[in-house]
Amino acid sequence: MKCVRLVTLVLVAVLVPAALLAQAQGRVKGTVRDAKGNPIPNAKMVVTCPEIKVFRQEPKVDGKGRYSILIVDATKRYMFHVEAPGFQGLEQLNKPLTGQQTLELDFTLQTLQEVQAASEPPAVTALREGVALLEQGDKTAARPKFVAATAADANLHLAWLQLANLDLEAGRLDDAMAEAEKCLAASPNFAACLAVAANTCKAKGDNAGFERYMTAYKGANPGDPVVFYNDAVGYLNKGDDAQAKPLLEKALEIDPKYPDALYQLGMICVRMGDSPKAKELFTTFLQVAPTHVEAPTATEMLKYL
Repeated sequence: MKCVRLVTLVLVAVLVPAALLAQAQGRVKGTVRDAKGNPIPNAKMVVTCPEIKVFRQEPKVDGKGRYSILIVDATKRYMFHVEAPGFQGLEQLNKPLTGQQTLELDFTLQTLQEVQAASEPPAVTALREGVALLEQGDKTAARPKFVAATAADANLHLAWLQLANLDLEAGRLDDAMAEAEKCLAASPNFAACLAVAANTCKAKGDNAGFERYMTAYKGANPGDPVVFYNDAVGYLNKGDDAQAKPLLEKALEIDPKYPDALYQLGMICVRMGDSPKAKELFTTFLQVAPTHVEAPTATEMLKYL
């Protein structure tokens, strides 16, 4: 009888923990999707447990975005890390269901662009979308984006700048001037806004306004080769090659591929009788600006140098 009792006790000691362990198991399954609800195939998933440092599993996510994992100890919480190329990674701390139950757990990943759009102000989003449309050559669709950007943030000077450039190009000079002034009200020394204001004044025939904005532009952006080129043009129009030459050379120091400076300095060298230098300048000019309006003249000049 004693032997029977001993065996009975041993069996009970073995069976009770196994039953408890089975009750603590749980399964987690679900689908990894994008923000539009489409499955993300073959995403990467890593599951760890803050309470069990050695625990790490990497459930396979199939071609339809589905995964499944068996958790032996469902009494603890587990960290689910999910990622996929082109998407922002996601981490969630979750506790499985016990009693061999299944927890349905789906994950939604956002693209990096979606994350950026969600974190930026509406005005910046509209500006970014407008610039993207400009890069695609769609000026008609871009303009309402910039209008929306300025409506959302009247101090967004970059949006005013884009509107001013578009309206200047389209010949809407009064609108361009008003937008340039709003740009400068938001950012008084912004060189690009000063430039579009100066160009608009020039197009309107407002010489005093042009000089005022150009003076401010030179102070804000003294290293721009356009500054030196424009000063040189003033001397060239007076027939003063001696004063124009160092200004053109300075422009080319800043930008060795500045087409207009290359051409005008080449012409000065022709007039000075420096044929080798003129040939060098015209050759570079045609390389960097083969479709320039003065390209045919430079080509003809090279025949005689």
